[in-house]
Amino acid sequence: MVNDNKFPLTDLRVCGLFSSYVNHDRIALAVSGGRDSMALMCLVYRWKAHLALNIEIEVLTVNHNLRKAAEDECRFVQKIAKDYGFRHKVLTWEHEYIETSIQEKARNARYQLMLDYAREENIDTILTAHTSDDNIETFIMRLAKGSGLDGLKSINEIRHADGIQIERPLLSLSRSLTTEILRSTGNEWVDDPTNEDERFERVKIRNNISSLSSFNISSGNLTKTIQRLTRAHESISFFTNLVSQELVELSELGHADVNFDKLRNYPKEIILRVLAKALTDINGGTVSLSSLEAVFAELIKTERCKTLNGCQIIPQKNKYVIVRENRGISPAEIKINERISWDGRFDVHLKSCDKTNIVIDQIGNADDLRTMIDGTSFQSMPKYVLRTLPGGFIKDKLVLLPNTHNIYNSGYLDVKFRISDEKKFS
Repeated sequence: MVNDNKFPLTDLRVCGLFSSYVNHDRIALAVSGGRDSMALMCLVYRWKAHLALNIEIEVLTVNHNLRKAAEDECRFVQKIAKDYGFRHKVLTWEHEYIETSIQEKARNARYQLMLDYAREENIDTILTAHTSDDNIETFIMRLAKGSGLDGLKSINEIRHADGIQIERPLLSLSRSLTTEILRSTGNEWVDDPTNEDERFERVKIRNNISSLSSFNISSGNLTKTIQRLTRAHESISFFTNLVSQELVELSELGHADVNFDKLRNYPKEIILRVLAKALTDINGGTVSLSSLEAVFAELIKTERCKTLNGCQIIPQKNKYVIVRENRGISPAEIKINERISWDGRFDVHLKSCDKTNIVIDQIGNADDLRTMIDGTSFQSMPKYVLRTLPGGFIKDKLVLLPNTHNIYNSGYLDVKFRISDEKKFS
């Protein structure tokens, strides 16, 4: 690493930012050309050069096709990446004209493009350049929406998505520091004009955040608050997992039994989190805190079945049963010896069958279900469990039950329930 007295970070500090990546073979960097991401690329270069690491760095730039200058900005990043000896890839978002929620849709598309590319290239880590300023802006945005602890802890340092880790090593740095890093090294950056457009909520907050100083609210103290909320969230999540392991039984048939007789004795926050975890274990997705609070109040008041997150919560004696709701489930074709994911909940493998044109659908749709399950282990199961289980159909006729040999069609459909990895509580 170059010994430069003007550079604002010590070699030790730079190495500390990326110490967890020293044993990686490949790392992807999300670089738009803005000051933060250009500083990330500069810092990774200095770290890699200082330690003489043999790590392949792949720089990913997304062209959102929203501004004419985007192609020039991609070429700008490409040139700097090449100077650093990094590979560079432009990922292009193809889309129709967008009128509403532009930034949200662009963000979702950006991450999806990068995740898809990383998966194709067997890259398991993507670094983004979020700073402490981004964290504070996110905190204020979520505070305005009345978010709970999960939202107020703001940006996760590490997020798992589709088996890939998205990490933010610069969260301890400020935007003013990333600017200083670039200026001290003579590096340039591109200012996106939309970053000054106050029609976007984040930009409005960014441009007015300095006014908080009149209330003695500083960026440093906001950062401390976020760090403390993150620490509290880790503790509550740890305790929630312990309670869930004790009081929630996940069935191989894709439902959860929650021992509410014991759960009711815990603080309400833990009760809600245990229910949220069970809902996401069964059906993934995002559980709205406001919706869960309202549903839970109704469950206590009426003791009647409620729906949330694509699931039914069914009160029974001393427990709640959580099952997939009987809607929004699409059939899927499957071939002999093919493996597919069905409804995001089950891994399905058609091991054998004399028939072809097998379609996987929910066995609750079968007119002859009672005849098919007669004499099997499914006979004594409640209808709410059976109706969203996968089975093999030929046209509208059920021919294969899950994990049950069909002696007439020499068929076997291997089905395994998969706990969703999409766990989010907002």
